[in-house]
Amino acid sequence: MFKRKIQTIDVERTYRYDERWTKIAATEEGAFDELFKILESSKTGRKIVELSKKRAREYGKSLKELVESGHGSLTDTTLVRKFSPSNPHAIEYKSRSKVIINKNISVKNAILDLAHELTHFALRDPFNPYQGHFGLKDFIVSTVEGRGGEVEAYLVECQVLNEIFKQYRNQSNCHRVVDPHTGRVNKQRGVHEFYQMGEFYGPFKNSLKKHNIHADHFASSGHKDAHFISSAYGLPYPLAAIHEYESIMEKVCLNDSRRLTLMKEKLNRAPASDSSLASAYRALEGSHKQRCEEIL
Repeated sequence: MFKRKIQTIDVERTYRYDERWTKIAATEEGAFDELFKILESSKTGRKIVELSKKRAREYGKSLKELVESGHGSLTDTTLVRKFSPSNPHAIEYKSRSKVIINKNISVKNAILDLAHELTHFALRDPFNPYQGHFGLKDFIVSTVEGRGGEVEAYLVECQVLNEIFKQYRNQSNCHRVVDPHTGRVNKQRGVHEFYQMGEFYGPFKNSLKKHNIHADHFASSGHKDAHFISSAYGLPYPLAAIHEYESIMEKVCLNDSRRLTLMKEKLNRAPASDSSLASAYRALEGSHKQRCEEIL
């Protein structure tokens, strides 16, 4: 007698913030949907997601296509070089970034990691170690305190923590980057804290010295207790940045060494009138010698 119809009733989620985030939905895609819903429930979260969507569109992708799970949380950027067979001077560079979230952490930590990594993804401009001046000093500054660097990513993380998980605020180092007078996160305090390296301050200065850089270039650096440690290297971020730079440059220099060998072989077979290849070889040889003698 009565017409029946199926109704979907929106009920409160039954998962807890301390359970593993990959278990809150039947699929990884569904679990990410839940993480994004929670993140976008905060003002800061919505803003960083919108900026990330804009960056994803620049890659011709949706943001969801550039987020995946893994064994650690990081923003992975790949630089691809494409050479022109007809013109040795013409090199095309393309960079692509994706966000990876540790699949073994809780819902709360996954949301905070997502906010952190999306800040890197949306705001940090990819660097190109093959072009222009790619120096250690600028790399440390960019990594630690630059736009979309570690300090800004942590400030966004703390904002999200405050807006969504107020009961957890005392379980983090966020109080170290909050101005006690305004109660707001403060980048200057963040920079000061991230450059404190405790027992690693001596190794930091020695590593800079190898590259002919004095620690005075980093006015905020000091030997107070280190509270901010890179998960990738187990070191304070400024020292971790040096290790990252050296790793990058070693690969760059080895790649250019191989390219010089191939160019020389081609040059030996080329007619004497082919001045463009000789010019390209000399330019690469000069930059390689300048940048790579100490690295290799």
